[in-house]
Amino acid sequence: MTILRILLTGLWLCVVTACSNNTSPHYYAIALPDAKNNTVTPNHQPVVTVSDVELADYLNSIGIVYQQDDVQLTTANQHRWAEALDKQLTRALLQELRQQLPAYQWQNGEVSEQHIAQLQVKVRGFHGRADGHAVISGEWTLTTATQQYSGQFQQLYPLGADGYPVLVRTLRSGWQTTINQLAAQLKPLLAAQTQHE
Repeated sequence: MTILRILLTGLWLCVVTACSNNTSPHYYAIALPDAKNNTVTPNHQPVVTVSDVELADYLNSIGIVYQQDDVQLTTANQHRWAEALDKQLTRALLQELRQQLPAYQWQNGEVSEQHIAQLQVKVRGFHGRADGHAVISGEWTLTTATQQYSGQFQQLYPLGADGYPVLVRTLRSGWQTTINQLAAQLKPLLAAQTQHE
């Protein structure tokens, strides 16, 4: 009886120790600062001001969000964003717009007097789903001196496998696709605006 108790106690201690060693959180990033991306644009280019990406309240958390069913959302405790999600999405948005539409100065922050337009992006969905998909959805608004344009984006991306690393990579790729589509929509609108300047 004593030997059995000692064995059970030892087994329990091993399990507890193993579990405690695996409780350190895992951190994930969509977009990290890129030292190579510090391109200087000429001052004579038209300025487009980009506001910080606005997140739905349930996404404004350090934990990665996972949708269990049609009504239940869970925020992971052990799988976290390495930096605030809105900052990562804003950084990726700016980097890509600067590369894809280099005829404009894309500035983050306060609206400047020289700007020809202001872009606001609101993200309503940026999470995984139990059916094996990643969700990216939201809307954008481009405001000029005389017009306001808007559009929506909503896409499901299949996950190739289980696990948070796969989810984060799929969300990153999906965000890239969303920005590509947005850049294509913005290009003619900004071109028309600069012709009227």
